[in-house]
Amino acid sequence: MGRPVSVVIPTLGDVDLLETALGPLLEELDVRDQEDEVIVVDDTGSGELVEPLAQRHGRLRVIARPDNGGFAEALLVGVRCSKHPRVFALNPDVRVRSGFLEPLLHSLEDPDVFAVTPRVLLNGDGRQRESLSGLVLVDGVVRVTQRPDDGLGCVPRPVPFAVGGAWLFRRDEFLAVEGYDSLFKPFYWEDLSLCFAAWRAGMQVLEQPESVVEHHHRGTIGKCVPENVRLAAIEKNRLLFQWKYMDDPEVLAASLATLRRRALETGLSGSGRRELEWLVLALDQADEVLAARASLAPGERSFAEVVAESGG
Repeated sequence: MGRPVSVVIPTLGDVDLLETALGPLLEELDVRDQEDEVIVVDDTGSGELVEPLAQRHGRLRVIARPDNGGFAEALLVGVRCSKHPRVFALNPDVRVRSGFLEPLLHSLEDPDVFAVTPRVLLNGDGRQRESLSGLVLVDGVVRVTQRPDDGLGCVPRPVPFAVGGAWLFRRDEFLAVEGYDSLFKPFYWEDLSLCFAAWRAGMQVLEQPESVVEHHHRGTIGKCVPENVRLAAIEKNRLLFQWKYMDDPEVLAASLATLRRRALETGLSGSGRRELEWLVLALDQADEVLAARASLAPGERSFAEVVAESGG
């Protein structure tokens, strides 16, 4: 029985970059000879990609958003328009390698697997494996780490989250939660939050090393958003993630004590001003994160158990 896939590619301009992703992707789909579809979501807000892509690739479905809503909203639009039960999300700066799709599909046959990410190699370098991640708590603060290769070869590994730019999931499960949590707009930590919720609910997320893609880091955010704004989004959303999911009173207390200490140090010495700004940005969303926390269903796994079982 065939297992057709909908591939959704949110993009913000740069047709040449998109072409580097489409070439190997379309070749792979041709080899599969399924009823796979490729949906490109034009998030420029102007529809400027529709005509050039239609001229180059007649098989693409190009959906133009009326405004620039960001990666999360563009992906959600694409998934809503997809027709197959399995969806592969792909960033334009990711190039797939031959045979990447079948191992992912095989892993997703397990109903307890929420999502699968391929082995994601930074710039194609086998020594830099972005997908083999872990979570650690340092002084009450959640950190994402890159785990070293454990020598297990092509055995799938549990990971805290599937890399947002290359992952396979079930359409109905993604749409059931309306995609990524808007709490984390405009970007960063939304993929981790979505997968963490699945871990809490008793499911798991895997890295499937038999599937390989290359991430060539020419993403839109880095080109369009100043570094200080990107860093602020990362650190603000790190705090929101912690406040949403931390359920151990001691761990939460340690996190809040760290924030209090840093705030006092800033007031006394004047250093660490950036950290205080990030805290203020997070506190501006206090009502939102408290509502998100209150709406969480009881989890089958605690915060600490997810960290441990997902490769922490």
